[in-house]
Amino acid sequence: MTDLREKNSASALSESAWDARLEAARAELPFARRSWLTLGLADSPDLRFVPTAVRWGHAGEVLLPLCVSGRRAQIGCYGYGSVAVSADWQGELPGFSDLAEVVCRDHGLSELSTLIPPADASPSLERQLGHWPTRPGRNTHLLDLTEGADAVWKAAKGSSRTAVRRAGALGLVASAALPAHGDDLLRLHRQTLGRNGVASAYSASDIAFLLDGDQAVTTVVADDDAVLAASVFAVGTAGAYHLMQLTCERGRKANAGHLAFWSALTALAGRGIGTVDLGAAVGDGQEKFKAGWGAFAAATRVVHWQYGEAR
Repeated sequence: MTDLREKNSASALSESAWDARLEAARAELPFARRSWLTLGLADSPDLRFVPTAVRWGHAGEVLLPLCVSGRRAQIGCYGYGSVAVSADWQGELPGFSDLAEVVCRDHGLSELSTLIPPADASPSLERQLGHWPTRPGRNTHLLDLTEGADAVWKAAKGSSRTAVRRAGALGLVASAALPAHGDDLLRLHRQTLGRNGVASAYSASDIAFLLDGDQAVTTVVADDDAVLAASVFAVGTAGAYHLMQLTCERGRKANAGHLAFWSALTALAGRGIGTVDLGAAVGDGQEKFKAGWGAFAAATRVVHWQYGEAR
């Protein structure tokens, strides 16, 4: 403990300082950015964002988007827990128990946890986090895009390809989302959640960043009258992450969601993305949708440390 106290320390940053340091840092996952955190905090109002920098001896600085509730904290609150390191970082990341002990000590916390992708998701991410002890979490679904969109199309089930063709035959058109689609995206989000009796917690300003083409690939599908569906993927160094599949009732009947999804996959392949994380499946319908495009199930990983645990 003395060694850790002398060489390593955690301190809270202002949000502006966080943005500046994160911009200069290296991160495999995109979810440390405040835009993504804003969505997670809207969904979980019991959490508060405590941007944290951990100075780790001579190795450099680790940036953690801590989200705190009481004396418990988690790294990130939307997608996966994203850890960034300063540009001058040397060596591998500290062990999770060592890192958690310093963070909990200096922030007065009792435990720290996070969720990271499956081991098969990204070799570079595995080099960074693979030594952290984990337990299996909920299954996500990984899609290999390394051979390009054409290879995915050929390997997809006939029902998935047919759904895309039928949407096109009805005159539906897919395109990259533009800032002008903000109201459409918010409407579709509310309608999609509303079918399951859930209210959307987002405002138009919360989701505006999904339409600027920087942090996300978002596609929309429309007919002559309205936007009927949208597909949203976060994009990071380690891959892409399917976060929203949105449709109105008319869009569902016209297979607009399939066309939006396929259009987004094509755009991701054009960016050179190799692995796409399609997320967990809620119910047989989602499982069938993901499997239809060739995705395979893989367990996410939970990392947890509680104060007083053996290191």
